[in-house]
Amino acid sequence: MPRNKEFEPEEALDKAMGVFWRKGYFDTSIDDLVQQVGISRYGLYGTFGNKQELFLASLDRYRDTFVAQLIADLETPNASLAEIQSFFETFMELSKTERGKLGCFMCNTATELALHDDRVAAKIDSHIQRLTKAFRKALSNAQQGQEFKSNINIDDFAKYLTGVTLGLCVYARSQVDPKTIESYVRVALKTLG
Repeated sequence: MPRNKEFEPEEALDKAMGVFWRKGYFDTSIDDLVQQVGISRYGLYGTFGNKQELFLASLDRYRDTFVAQLIADLETPNASLAEIQSFFETFMELSKTERGKLGCFMCNTATELALHDDRVAAKIDSHIQRLTKAFRKALSNAQQGQEFKSNINIDDFAKYLTGVTLGLCVYARSQVDPKTIESYVRVALKTLG
């Protein structure tokens, strides 16, 4: 007779995501996961497979919860300059919190693991493409609504704003002064005119 799970898988996944987010893949041991998540090795392996599978599931969980919430307004069909500005303002506020000071789990992973694992690299690429697509749509809407004073290349500027976002993630993780982050965002947004 199969054993009943003594834990909620989504709750365990949230805890595992937090461990990986704080420590990274290589510095997280199975013992760290067992201790921090509060489940046995049997439960961990039986539910999630190995450490790599749990890590990949954690990246998906981050994408489906944290990222989805952060860019929800930016992904609405009518998003425009106001949503771009709001996204960066939210990001600035988030960077002042303990969670925000961890940086972006996707960006942290990109620098640690993407060169070594094709499945991780695909998830990072998908994340970057999602951000770029959201910026592209919002910029296109803004251009159609004549919110710009100048005619900009939407595709190039969407990629630029994605780069700004990734740079902000590194800044947040490096614990720079919040005024530095605010200055960085202010200059980036001024380029929109």
